[in-house]
Amino acid sequence: MAETARPRLAILSLSTLRGDARVLREIHHAAARYDVTVVGWGELDETPEHVRVVPIARHHFGRLGRAVQVALVAGGRVAPVLWRRWYWRKPDHRIALHALVDAAPDVIHANESIALPIALRAAERTGARVLFDAHEYSLDHWTGGAWAGRLAAPLHRWLVTAHAGRADAMVTVADGLAARYAEALGLPCGVILNAPGARDVAFRATDPERVTLIHHGVALRARRLEDLVETVALCPERYRLRLMLVPKDAGYLDDLRALAEARAPGRVAFDPPVTPEAIVPTIRDADIGLAMIPPADTSYLHCLPNKFFDFLHAGLAVATGPSPEMAGIVTREGAGIVAPDFTPAAMAAVLASWSPDAIDAAKRNALATARRYNAEREMARLGAIYDALLTGTDTDTDIDIGPLLQPVAAGLTNVGPDSQPGLDSEPDAALDPARPPTSHQEPAARP
Repeated sequence: MAETARPRLAILSLSTLRGDARVLREIHHAAARYDVTVVGWGELDETPEHVRVVPIARHHFGRLGRAVQVALVAGGRVAPVLWRRWYWRKPDHRIALHALVDAAPDVIHANESIALPIALRAAERTGARVLFDAHEYSLDHWTGGAWAGRLAAPLHRWLVTAHAGRADAMVTVADGLAARYAEALGLPCGVILNAPGARDVAFRATDPERVTLIHHGVALRARRLEDLVETVALCPERYRLRLMLVPKDAGYLDDLRALAEARAPGRVAFDPPVTPEAIVPTIRDADIGLAMIPPADTSYLHCLPNKFFDFLHAGLAVATGPSPEMAGIVTREGAGIVAPDFTPAAMAAVLASWSPDAIDAAKRNALATARRYNAEREMARLGAIYDALLTGTDTDTDIDIGPLLQPVAAGLTNVGPDSQPGLDSEPDAALDPARPPTSHQEPAARP
């Protein structure tokens, strides 16, 4: 008997694929039911059966090209059409578009707002349905950064406001972010948590004489990781800190090492970063996962990052600041402690008051909590969204995702004058060799 044809899913992510934990989970779980085409930067370390990777090289303009791009970003504040030109001048964007069209998918999963115009344009050509996975909150992201981030903030806002209403469904990573998106855009928005796969991790008791804190992630100055070094410096001598950081900002790791030597000599270790799949087994010999993330913008305020769930799955107690999403789970589940503010002094005070027995109780609760927050459950929800996009109905009676299937494209009334649906409906013909220069294609009819 001939094998039934699988639905075709395209996963688009303009990120380094092997280092993007959320995207890797999408790929591995989708491969069980779909023929998957992955379009993104680089290759996978291992490619599952039923998965085809189309690697895209990230384009870097030369000096003159960068100057043009900066001018377009600045000019878009006055004439948003210039943002469209900025977007489609990038060769990697055009290559990704061609790869999606060639894949002829039934569903396109667009990861982050930077991928959304490509996904929507490919959908017009193929009739595919589009899931916009916003990840975090782009409407005020970058606003607290350096001059380049502030310059680009309206561009990132436009990527969402001008395009999200044309996707068939939308998700993000936390309830607070979903509520903010729904309020700002007038669109329903679901949640897929950043939880890793379930695994069997045994409880490990805390050594009263040596309590190990750990933090992992990207070394970005905007994350104020020096506060973590200051925190352990203010803690009793029994506390140690491990930092497992991916270098990003030039010289920042060296600055952190120098600060650690000055403020907490011999008490801060810098571990080499590992692949996303190896994080939980690598950190499980620590005691406390340190997730102190000051709310520089909405994404940081409502953050519920991969590292938080990694800590739970590794059986670590969690120490966080008053971030509502993380603090809510920690408090409800008894899986850690919450400092009253984001200062090193406040965190050091609650850590110093925490007895080994209390830490161990939080560790046990963390392991129990991990059984409820895991990739198996989250990817089941994601699969239900894919299936509903294919059929137009909510096909899983245990997972209510029906409300996500009817974005209100006309509801973009709360987002300001830079929201112009359709402005980026197609790349200029001169910039897009896949499209004849004189023809106009209507969007493909969708059932």
